[in-house]
Amino acid sequence: MGRKFIYGLIALTTMIATATSCQKAANNTTVAAANSIYVASGACYSGSGITTYTATTASRAVTKWATDSGVSQGVFTDLNIGSNVSVNTVPQDLIDKGDHLLLLTENAVTVGDRKIFKIVKANPGTYITYANDPSAFTITPTHITRSMAQDVDGTMIFSKSLFAERLNTLGVRITKGGANPWVNAAAGTGTCFNAAATQIQKIALMSPFTGMLQGKLIYIHAGATALTNRIGIVQRTGLVSTIGADCAGSTPASGASTLAHANAPGLTGPIIFSATGDSLTSMVFIPTPAPAVTTGKLIVSYSSSVAGNLDNNTNFNVGIVMWDITETSDTAATVANPIILWRDESVVSAPSAMAFDSSTNSLFVAVGGSPTLASQSAQNFGYNIEKFTLNVSTPSLTRVATNNQPFIVGNAYTKCISSMAIGN
Repeated sequence: MGRKFIYGLIALTTMIATATSCQKAANNTTVAAANSIYVASGACYSGSGITTYTATTASRAVTKWATDSGVSQGVFTDLNIGSNVSVNTVPQDLIDKGDHLLLLTENAVTVGDRKIFKIVKANPGTYITYANDPSAFTITPTHITRSMAQDVDGTMIFSKSLFAERLNTLGVRITKGGANPWVNAAAGTGTCFNAAATQIQKIALMSPFTGMLQGKLIYIHAGATALTNRIGIVQRTGLVSTIGADCAGSTPASGASTLAHANAPGLTGPIIFSATGDSLTSMVFIPTPAPAVTTGKLIVSYSSSVAGNLDNNTNFNVGIVMWDITETSDTAATVANPIILWRDESVVSAPSAMAFDSSTNSLFVAVGGSPTLASQSAQNFGYNIEKFTLNVSTPSLTRVATNNQPFIVGNAYTKCISSMAIGN
C-alpha cells in the first residue's frame, strides 16, 4: 500500500507539473533557458608583464558553464584525451554555431595541428577538420594562431601573430596583393602598424557597410611598448604592408595609451600611463544600432606591459576600457573616446579573454587566479571568470558576485583561458 501511495503521489505530482507547465506556456510566462559559456584553456596572453601557462602546462580543454549561475556543465571536450590531436595542441579560439562549435587550435611543434575544427555538440569527442590549408596555417614556429572571426558571407579570418589570413567557405586561403596574407603587416602601414606586427592578439568583424558584402576587421595589437599596443581597423579588402590607405582607422600612431582616457562616472584614480603603456589583451565588439551615433562599442581589457606595473595606484595599468567605434564611410572609421569602466585590480588582474551575452547585457572576463602577481603559473591556480552587467549608456560595469567571490572559481580546467564563447 505504501508503494501504491508513493507511485500515486509521483503520478499526481507529474500531472500537476505538466499542467502548470502548460498553463505557463499558454500565458507566455515561461522563462527562456539561460545560455552557456564555453571556455577554452590554451596558450593565453595576459600582458607582456605577466607570466602565463605554456602550451605544455595549459589545461588543453573546453569546459561549459551556466551563464546565469556559474554552475559547471562539465567538460565539453578534452584535447588531452583521444587521438584527435597531437601532444601540445591547445584550443585558442571558439565560435558558437548553434549545433556545433568551431575551434581554432595551435601547436608550434606539430604544426600540422594548426587547424580549425568543427565539433558537433552532440558528439564532442569527434573533431571534423573545417580548415587546414597549409599555405595559410604556416609551419613557421612563431606564427602562433590567436583569434578568428567569421564574416556574414561565411568566409573566415584568423590571426597568426604576425599576420591574419582569410579563408573561403571551403577553407581555402584567399590572398591579398598576390601571394600575401590578407593582413600582411610586415612593415609600417598607416597608423595601424608601426612596423612588423608581433602579436595580433584578437580580431572581430564589423557588419558590412551599407551596400557592401563584407565587413571591416577590428583588431588589437599587443606588445611590451606603448607604440605596439594599439587598436586598428583594416579595410574589408585587406591590408598590404606599407599601403597606408589599407588602414581604415586606428588609435594614434604612438599607441592606444597616448590618447587621453577618462574615468566612468563613480570611478576615481589615475588616468595616466607608464612610458610603456598597457598591454591590450582581449576585446569584444558590441554593435550599437540606430539611432546611436556610434557604430559600436569596443570593450578592451588592459594589463601590465612590464612585470612591475601590477596596480593602479600611480598609473592606470589594469582594467577594462570602452572605446567608440564609428564607421563614417565604406573606407573610413574612427577609434575614439576611451572610458575606463573598471579599475579594481583585486578583481580584474591579468585578464586574458572576454565574452558578451547580449541577451542579458552580461560581460564575462577571464582573470588570473593570483591577483596582482606577475607570474600566474607559479602558484598553479586556474584562471577565474568574473561576471559583470554592462551599461554602455551610463557607462558602467557592475560586478555580479556572491560573498565577493569570482563568478567561476579557477580550477584544473582553466589554466589558462584563451577564449570564451556564449552559446547553448
